[in-house]
Amino acid sequence: MAAIDIQPLLAAGRIAHQQLMVDACTISRPGTPTLNRSTSVLTPGTPTVLYSGPCRLKPQRVPRNEEAGERLTVVARYELALPFASLAADDLHVGDTVTITASGDTRLVGQPFSVMAVDFGSTATAWRISVEGTT
Repeated sequence: MAAIDIQPLLAAGRIAHQQLMVDACTISRPGTPTLNRSTSVLTPGTPTVLYSGPCRLKPQRVPRNEEAGERLTVVARYELALPFASLAADDLHVGDTVTITASGDTRLVGQPFSVMAVDFGSTATAWRISVEGTT
C-alpha cells in the first residue's frame, strides 16, 4: 500500500482553522523588575511582546475554586489556538501572559491569562496552548 501524502490536507485544515480565529490576542513576557533600594519598591520591567494577532479562545476544563488568603477565586482553564506557524515553540514559556485584545465576546477584551502548557501534535491544524484565568 502506498503512503498517503497528508501535507495538502494539513495545509487545508490549517487554513480552515485559522478562519475560526475571530479573536485577537497579545502574548508577552514580563520584563526584569527593578528594586528601588531606598523605598524597597519593586517596579515591574517592560514586558516583551512575543506574539500579537489572531487567536481562538474556548473553555477547556471545569473551573475550580481556590482560596487566596480570605478571598475565594475561580480559576478557569482555556484552550488558546494560534495559527500553526505563528511562533517558535521555544519562544513561549509557562507564566507568559496572554491578553485578549479583540473578541466577539466583549467581556474577554483586556482579560489576562497565564500560559500553563504548550501542546504539540504531528497533525495539528493550530498551535494549542493551555491558559488559565481567574475571576
